[in-house]
Amino acid sequence: MRKKTGIEGKYPFRNYLLMFSLIVVFIFLLLLSSIYYVKIKDFIEEKKEATTQLRIDQISNEIQLKFNNMYETINNLKANEIVIRYIDELTGSELSPSDKYYQMKSLEEYLYAIKQNNKLIDSILIITPESQFSSDSKYVDYKFNGMKLKSEVESNYHFVSIGETNKMIEHPLLGDKNWQEDVTSKDLNNQMYFGANSVSADGQFKGVILIIMNMNNLDDHIFYADQIALYDRKGTMLFKGNQVDGNIPHEIDRLEQRKKGLLSKKEDVELHYSSIPFYKFQLIYAEQIGYYSKQMQTTLKVIALIFLFTVLIAYIFSRIVGRKVLQPLYKLLTSLKEHEESKSYSSLLQKNDKRHIKMSLRERFFFYFLMTILLPLIVFMVIFYWQTSKIVLEDLQESYHTVHEKMARIMSNEINQRELIMARIALDNPLQYKVQEEKKDEIGSELLDKKKYSELMKQNIWIYNQNGEFLYTNSYSHPNQLNDEFYQLLLNSGRKISYTLERNHFNNSTIIMGIPIFSPDNYSELIGYVTVDIDSNQLSNFYSNWRKPGLELLLVDKNNRIISHQNPIKIGGVLEVTEDLLENDHIQSLNDHIYSTKITEQGWKFISKYNYSDIQKQVNQLFISNLYLLFIIFLLLLVFSYWISKRILRPFGQLNELFNTFDLKGSHHEIAEQFSGIDEVDTLTRNFNTMIQRMEELMHESLEANKERIQLKYEKREIQINALQSQINPHFLYNTLDNLIYLVESNETDKSVDMIVSLSRLFRFITNKEQVMIAIRDELAYTKTYIKIMSYRFDNFECIWDIDDDVLNFKTVKLIIQPVIENAIHHGARKTKNMVTIHISCKRIEDTVHIRVKDNAIGIREEDLSKVKAYLYAAVLNKSGIYNVNGRIKLHFGSIYGLNIESKLGEGTQVSIVIPIVK
Repeated sequence: MRKKTGIEGKYPFRNYLLMFSLIVVFIFLLLLSSIYYVKIKDFIEEKKEATTQLRIDQISNEIQLKFNNMYETINNLKANEIVIRYIDELTGSELSPSDKYYQMKSLEEYLYAIKQNNKLIDSILIITPESQFSSDSKYVDYKFNGMKLKSEVESNYHFVSIGETNKMIEHPLLGDKNWQEDVTSKDLNNQMYFGANSVSADGQFKGVILIIMNMNNLDDHIFYADQIALYDRKGTMLFKGNQVDGNIPHEIDRLEQRKKGLLSKKEDVELHYSSIPFYKFQLIYAEQIGYYSKQMQTTLKVIALIFLFTVLIAYIFSRIVGRKVLQPLYKLLTSLKEHEESKSYSSLLQKNDKRHIKMSLRERFFFYFLMTILLPLIVFMVIFYWQTSKIVLEDLQESYHTVHEKMARIMSNEINQRELIMARIALDNPLQYKVQEEKKDEIGSELLDKKKYSELMKQNIWIYNQNGEFLYTNSYSHPNQLNDEFYQLLLNSGRKISYTLERNHFNNSTIIMGIPIFSPDNYSELIGYVTVDIDSNQLSNFYSNWRKPGLELLLVDKNNRIISHQNPIKIGGVLEVTEDLLENDHIQSLNDHIYSTKITEQGWKFISKYNYSDIQKQVNQLFISNLYLLFIIFLLLLVFSYWISKRILRPFGQLNELFNTFDLKGSHHEIAEQFSGIDEVDTLTRNFNTMIQRMEELMHESLEANKERIQLKYEKREIQINALQSQINPHFLYNTLDNLIYLVESNETDKSVDMIVSLSRLFRFITNKEQVMIAIRDELAYTKTYIKIMSYRFDNFECIWDIDDDVLNFKTVKLIIQPVIENAIHHGARKTKNMVTIHISCKRIEDTVHIRVKDNAIGIREEDLSKVKAYLYAAVLNKSGIYNVNGRIKLHFGSIYGLNIESKLGEGTQVSIVIPIVK
């Protein structure tokens, strides 16, 4: 009967498999690519937002600090006794014109010194009814003389924005109409400034003090100032950086409605909104997203290239693996064709029997699909991980570089402020005279009482004479003498700033900076020193705001000595650096990214070290967080490989069913004509149809011959085992009856009865031929019963047992220990009157069980021992005792197992049995 399937069109099997592999690889690669693209995109977006927010916060804080500083300055100046005294003297008639000139210069120098504390200050202007005084000789129209600021200015923190001047000032001598008509708006109305009316202690109006601002200086003193736009509370633009394009003020009306932070997006720029609450300023930050867009484009390109490369690998590997997997099928087809004309298939069968590696076709297909799909996916993951790691690492480095710039800026500002106040004090002419004359009380009056140095409210200074002896400090601690080592540094420093590190009794370190003071009359004459401090705790507070895993922040001098560090223990040590770090601002070592920025003229550098492994952990986490998806994909891959191999093997399964229906007796069977559209399968079917009848006779002959050979071998083995088993019974019976006769003749009736009962139980155990294999536990129990029987006759032996519990449940051939102990008693204990000790041990060694029976009886002569070993080696089957045991073990378990004997005359005998572990 023939079975037909009408499938038209045939494809080579290799192409059939390749098609399935490429489709699955394409699906899985598309899935992985989508997942990790979204992950990378979200990661980069998150880092971008964090970096952007960090920069916005940095800019906002710095602008806030600048404005707060000006607010404090105007508050200080409006009731400043020095300023009021200067105004009274300059507007009065007591001083001569020349004295007034010098007083005016002195006042303007004083204002200039205050201006230096804030780089956003363009000038400080005092307008009185009679005159004007400026820190930079910048004046306004004389018609402003006599003006006053309205109370609204003070309620707005003394701040007047651009275009608000006309509304915020009044003139007692001019009406509002004349004021608006006569005063041009180009002077103050186009300016922004902090202003306050100066009033003496008795309430008299002295004039108006204006701190006029120049916002263009933001470019030089605030990071990323070219990327910001600043607006006042009414939407008036105060400052716009170079990278902020377009007429943004129209967007301000929508800011309150859009609290998401993103203002607008134009090409490669995102505009972010923030505010400075104290002055209700509105800050717009223009984020250049070209870098991030480039990253995402690079990521897409990498995914696309890796995708194509992986598909190519899948194609190549499918061809290679497919050739190996289908090799047996092709060999079979070739062999069938070669033997088709010879009419004989015996050599074909012999060739197939010589295969060393046996693997079913289903296993081969499963391996094929697993490798042709899994390997490309692994290649994709490795290359994608490598490429995206580079992109992500670059992004993280950019983020860390932002932190480094921020900290370097803070450090530079802190140190520069102290250097500036030291320089001002060292060059203060009146103060130089008082230091030269060592007038301690007047030094304090000059510094604080006259309020010339408002910064001293936040910073500690110490002034010493030319011998390093203490003169003045605004701090609670005042050492009587400069440190000798630091004194020598200052003495030899010329006019440069020197520093030292000092530790208190709490082991807290402090940086002490100092500069010499020279005589105002003789510039080469040293008259004293001024020092300021930087407390390590203050710097630690800066570090704590930026503490991240793997981040190390430190400050080193030009000799690479650490003068500030997150870890106080490291302060004072020397940083090990390479030549690259000395020459470059950024280097990458094996484990670290290191950024370095020079922040002082003394060669101090701020260094941040980012541990590469910690950054790599963040990258790894990006991939590890979705391992469950990879696990699911892998499971799907296994299921698919199994399913598709089963699917493809369906034609072979149908063919196999026909083989199963083939009857050796020549009864009816089905023959297939065509199963599928796979060319190799159809070829195999055709050859099957032609060969099945020719193989029938050969298969009959081969099967009958094998059946007869196997049956003869089995019968021979059973005969040998039964013969050996039968030898045990009489041999054991002879020895046991001898013992029983001895007890009867000795009138030991009770022992005789007990021995007969025990003997009865033993013979039930021995004669049970159906139970050839028993547990070692039962074998030991039987042996102990036998020893009990023998102890009735011989009282000059004892047994010591050393049995491992883990071997008791293993299986062994029955009756292998008792014959060995029997020999030890009859050939050892019976032939001596001395006490004989028989030591029985049973141990597991790797995959075998070692049984050892050792006695200290008379032993065996060397020539007799040689004969015994020869019989054991020959594995004779016609002897009893230990020869019987050895023969049965080898028959059951193989020739590598069995019994061995060692003995020395006069010392004793040891018998070792080795059997495999059988559970």
